[in-house]
Amino acid sequence: MRNHTDIPELSSFNTFFRAWKVAVLMMIFMISASFQIKAQNKSYPFKPGEKLTYNMKFGWFNIGEAVVWLDPEFQYPKAKNQPHYKVQFTVATASWFKVFSKLSVCMESLIEADKLQPLRSDRDMEGKGKIDIRHDYFSYADSISVKAYIEDIDEWRYHKFPSGNTPVRDALSTYMWLRSRDKSQFTKTVEIRTFFSNDLYEFRMLPGKNTTHKYDNRKVRALEFGLDFPEGEYFDSGKTGKVIMSDDPNRYPLRLEIDMTVGSFVFDLEKVEYMD
Repeated sequence: MRNHTDIPELSSFNTFFRAWKVAVLMMIFMISASFQIKAQNKSYPFKPGEKLTYNMKFGWFNIGEAVVWLDPEFQYPKAKNQPHYKVQFTVATASWFKVFSKLSVCMESLIEADKLQPLRSDRDMEGKGKIDIRHDYFSYADSISVKAYIEDIDEWRYHKFPSGNTPVRDALSTYMWLRSRDKSQFTKTVEIRTFFSNDLYEFRMLPGKNTTHKYDNRKVRALEFGLDFPEGEYFDSGKTGKVIMSDDPNRYPLRLEIDMTVGSFVFDLEKVEYMD
């Protein structure tokens, strides 16, 4: 991971804004507490009412916090007989840091409880006069279709993907699917395809290795996983990120590091709460 001794001067806020969206996407995948509950006859590592707060850094600098929250009640959308999770993810950055000033994120998804398939995904990202608001609607048959309404430009866009062996999910359902996996399944490389910001992102989560990590003023046993992204605009070749998860029945994601072309983002678990 790169170390930064000063705040970088970015030549284009547009470039940073696009990279920031990808960093948020990676963050979402890895955060969740892991107590077991029953939903639709399946045991999932989600607990309705969980609220996880993460401290965010860019290089050495604290830049704000990220929160993921799972609604305490299942939702029942019209024309659907199945319960759905309602998941919300928010980011608030510190106003003193000029690059991140007024940069905020709010994402919300309805996710079918049995198959963890997204039904609808809403997002609002704003920063320095740039607004990115969209609503994605997912449908399933022999392929996966996404009907997206881009609110800030009043435009509809349509996408279609083959189902294949690796399904296409939105950001928050990808996060829930990763957290639903049994610990033993993390000994294998996980292929991921996620629809986000009108693009399909494909990357891999590599098998874990044993390590330790300082959390809550003590050292805990942990597992460390590499994140493998294709080289391109946002990622250099070689090591691009890692996630550290507690090696216990809770399997808390403790830390996420993402090394991007614009710099390094770090997310550290700060606290866990349970909301009624």
